[in-house]
Amino acid sequence: MLEVIDLHSRYGRAHILQGVFFAAAAGEVLVLLGRNGAGKSTTLKSIIGLVRPSAGRVVFDGVDVAGWEPYRIARAGLGYVPEDRRIFSDLTVAENLLVGRQKARFGLAPWTEARLFALFPNLADLYRRPAGQMSGGEQQMLTIARTLMGNPRCILLDEPSEGLAPVIAEQMAHAILALKAEGVTVVLAEQNLHFAARVADRAAVIETGRTIWSGAMAALREDAALRAAHLHL
Repeated sequence: MLEVIDLHSRYGRAHILQGVFFAAAAGEVLVLLGRNGAGKSTTLKSIIGLVRPSAGRVVFDGVDVAGWEPYRIARAGLGYVPEDRRIFSDLTVAENLLVGRQKARFGLAPWTEARLFALFPNLADLYRRPAGQMSGGEQQMLTIARTLMGNPRCILLDEPSEGLAPVIAEQMAHAILALKAEGVTVVLAEQNLHFAARVADRAAVIETGRTIWSGAMAALREDAALRAAHLHL
C-alpha cells in the first residue's frame, strides 16, 4: 500500500532525511521509531507533501506521489494526522467532521458519523461542542475522526499517544487496531515503545534521518541491544 524508497528531504541547507526506507502492506500497522530529532515527523510530512522530498520515491497504491501537492495526495486516499492536531477550534465536533468528508473508496466501507462514534464513543457526547472546549485527548480523537471522514486507504499518525492520559492512550490503541481490522493501513511515528508494541505489526527505526533497522515488532521487542543502542535516551 505504501512504500518509501531512499527518501531524502531538506529544510533549507539542512539535510534532514538521508535515506529512509520502509514498506507497509494493506491492513498493516507499521511504526516509525527513533529518538527526538531522528526525522520521524519529517518523514510523515515528506510522504504527505508538506515537505517536498529532494530525492527518493513515495509509492502509494502503486503510484509514485513524491512531489505532489498535499491536496492531491489526500484526494488519492492518504490521510495525515499531525502531532499538533490542528482542529478548527471555533467549529463544533459535527462541523469539524463535515470539513473532512470525501468520497468513498472502492473496497472500503465509507466512514460515517455513526461508525466514527462507535470507534470514538467520547465524541458522540460532544457532538455540538466547540472543539476548542475539548480536552487534548478528545481533540486527538476528533482529528483522527476528521481524517477518517476522507475515507483514506492509509493514514499517517504523528505521535498519537503523546500527552494522553493512560486510559485515553488505551482507547487510542483500540482505535488503531480497529482501523487495521477495517483494512486501513496505519503508519505512525512514536516514541512510546510500549504503545508501539501494543499496536504495531512491524517497525522501522530511524536515526539521524536514515532507516537503520526494519522488521517485525516482535523481533524488536526481543532485541534489547538494538533498543538500548538506538531508542533509549
